[in-house]
This record gives sequence, structure tokens and C-alpha cells, in this order.
Amino acid sequence: MTFLRRLGLLAALAIGSCAAPDSEIHLAPIFSRHTAPDYQHAEGLGGILRYHREADTVEWALSPLVYREKNGHGDINASFLGGLGAYEYDRDRSYARLFPLWSYRSEIRPDGIRDTDWAALLYLIAGGSSSDALEDYFWIFPLFGTGRDFWTFDEFKFFLFPLYMENHKEERDSYHWLWPFFGKAEGSEKGWHIWPLRGVADVEGQYRRSYTLWPFWHYAEDELYKPEPRTSWMLFPFYGKVHQDDYEATTVLPPFFGWAERPSTDFSSWQFWPLINFQSGGNAAPRQVERFLPFWLHYEDEQTEYSVWLFPFFWHREDRFNDMERVGNYFVPFFMSTKTQRDDGTTGRHFRLWPLFSYEYEEGDFEQTRFLDLGLPKVLNPNTLARSFGFIYEFWFERESFKPDPMVVKEKRAWLNLYHQTEAAGHKRWSLPFIGGQWTEPDGTTHSSWLLGLLRWRSGDNGGMQSPAFPGPGWPDIHAVAAEELE
Repeated sequence: MTFLRRLGLLAALAIGSCAAPDSEIHLAPIFSRHTAPDYQHAEGLGGILRYHREADTVEWALSPLVYREKNGHGDINASFLGGLGAYEYDRDRSYARLFPLWSYRSEIRPDGIRDTDWAALLYLIAGGSSSDALEDYFWIFPLFGTGRDFWTFDEFKFFLFPLYMENHKEERDSYHWLWPFFGKAEGSEKGWHIWPLRGVADVEGQYRRSYTLWPFWHYAEDELYKPEPRTSWMLFPFYGKVHQDDYEATTVLPPFFGWAERPSTDFSSWQFWPLINFQSGGNAAPRQVERFLPFWLHYEDEQTEYSVWLFPFFWHREDRFNDMERVGNYFVPFFMSTKTQRDDGTTGRHFRLWPLFSYEYEEGDFEQTRFLDLGLPKVLNPNTLARSFGFIYEFWFERESFKPDPMVVKEKRAWLNLYHQTEAAGHKRWSLPFIGGQWTEPDGTTHSSWLLGLLRWRSGDNGGMQSPAFPGPGWPDIHAVAAEELE
């Protein structure tokens, strides 16, 4: 046999043993594709490139540059540049940002008015509009501009800030020249100030306040609508007093030394700020505080109780709300364990041993496990972090959705997808790259594939050897199944 004939025979054998284009392939971290009923997943380069389809939701990513998710309603959730950029869209709302350069938000309010806001360069330039033209504004700081619903103001205007600024809130209007030195207030509050020499403010039936040579002398009368208003004064930094009914508080060298009491409610408090504070009693919102930092801290009111040892490291906390109770233990920032019990009988658990392991469970909703999880919920959005950088640090990921949509899907994967397992509608598939794996059908029939799909067989009545499907495992695409399998 000539060399060309041998080469042709080998090519024919190779082509005949190749897996179909739409079949499963597991060559991680180079490339892999997995399917199950109502589930498709493909990824390359260790998870840098990803495509995922489940129910009516499609996700794809080029990590950490871009991630995009779209569901059957047309809602979109995307992130860019490791979370610095984001885009969200649904029927009534759209939001975009590229920190710190740009942000944009547009939404339809409950009254049917569309409200749009945008900002650039950390709010040095910003603007907005509404479909009724009542929320139109624009500014270039510090040159000129107007703003609405920003910070605590309903509206503000400025020109060559701090040369001139005015702001309006409800029925109160304030005007400032060379802010903060000169100003006056009109409307519901009347007052003026020449800072730091003298300032006064008066709201009829609410309060009267003033200062002289700020911050040294302050005087105030608050809650004027009560039979016994609250009066307070302070000669900073030496001495201060507060008095109302039988309540009296004293501070010496404020804010360091202070004590207060109200005999009618058994309320008492004393402190050496910020290290020591003991407080108890009260009727409107009774609470107990014991603070001797950094050794001990205890707080208790009608809804919350927590204790801390060696602040801020060791915590035990209990919360009681209308429909749930939660108990948690923490060793900041390395350990967290919480258990939630709701009135409807459902429970939830959250466990984290940072950065090695995390586990989340919400009864009737989902279950999720991660190994080598660097997510920091109080600093960064853990989902955004995982979508952008999870392919680097997630040694193990495991999740289960308990809400059929239209079915329950279970998924497990190891780092770089070096192990993958999926279960849905009675089908279970697991595989290892290059080595092989197994597929179990709802009736118990198993398909085994080994050595890059070159060695394959099937169990059951029609069992026996199957044709090779290089590079394996070569199982058929089953993301779309018959309706009876979905039930």
C-alpha cells in the first residue's frame, strides 16, 4: 500500500471517529461544551471565554473585559472592565456607568413620568430631564449650573462656586455668598449667618438655634410644639447641658466625658468617648449598651442583640423582625455563619471561610457552593466579582436552583473546568477533560466514554460498544428535550 493510500485510510478513520459538531467536547482548559435538558454551556481558555444558556436566559463573557446576560423578557445585565463599567436594562429602567468617567440612569416613575439623569467626571458635569420638563437641569462645576433632587436638596443653583449658591428644600430657601461665610434663609426657616462670627435659625413651632464665634458657643431650643421644649447649650470645648422635662444630660470636654438620666423611664447613660459607654432604660425605644473597647461591646434593643469580643473581630448577633429571625457568628473578615428562620417555615444559611470556601442556601430558591471564593460582599458585589475574575480563583463552584424555570438544574465545576457535572430532567452527565466521563439517562441507561472518546459503550438492553467520537466524550446535544421529559 502506497504512502498516500495509507494516509487517506488514516484520514478516513479519523473523520469517521470524530464527534458530531454539536456533540459534547471536554478539552478544558482549551475548550469544552456541555448540554443537558434546558441547559447549554461552552467555555474556552480556562473560562475566559464563556457562553451559557439556561431556560430563557443567555449569558456570555470575555473575562474580565465584558459580561452580558439577557432573559426572555428582554432584560439585560452587563458589566465591563472587571466591574468598573455596568449596563442594566428592563422595560421601565436603564442604567449605565463607566467609573469614574460616566453614569446614566433613566426610569419611568410610579406616576408615569420618565426621569433621566447623567453625570461625567465624578459629577463635575451632570444633567437630567423628565418627560414633564419639571426635572430638567444641567451644571458644570464650579462654573455654573442647576440641579434637582441632589443630596438633600429639591433644587439648587450656583455661579462661580463658592461666589454664589442658592438651594431650595420644601418651603425653605437659602442663599449663600462666598460660601460658607455669608448666607440667609427664607420661607419656613428664617435666619442668617456671618460665619464664624454669628448665625441664627428659626422655624416657628419647631426650633430656635444660634451660634456665636463658631464652634465655641451654641444655644438651641428644639421641639417647641411640646409642653416642655428641649433646651441645650455648649461652651466648646469645656462644658455643655441638655434639659427637657426630667431628662438632663451633661458633657465635659465634649465629646469625651458625658452622662445623662431620665428617672421617669429609668434611663441612664455615661461615657468616655469612644472607648467606654454604658446605657440602659428608656420607654419609646428601650435599649442596653455596654461598651469597653476594644475588649467588649454589647448592644440590645427590641429587634437586635449583638456582642463583640476584641472589637471588631469576634461577633455574635441575633435579629428579630416581623417575619424572620437570624442568628449569626462572625470572625471578621475570615469567618461568617448565619441561619435565618422565617415565619413561613423556610430557612436560609450562609457560611463563609474566607478566602477558601463559601456556601449559600435559601430553602425553595437556590443552593450554591464556592471554593477559593474571594468575594467581599461589603466591598464589592460578589456576583460581579465572580463573573469578572472567578475563572482565576474559583477552585470549586456548585449551585442548584429549586425553582423550576422550567426545570431544576444542578451544576458543579472545578477550577478551569477540569471537572464538570450537570443534572436536569433525570439526565446526569459528568466528565474530565481528555480522560472521559459518564452520562446517565432517566431510565438508568448509562453511556461511558474514555480516552478522548475513542473507547465508548452503553449499558442496558441495547448495550454494547459504541462508535468512537474523538475528542470525546461525544454525547449528543440534549439541551432541547421532548415535552414529556420536562414534566
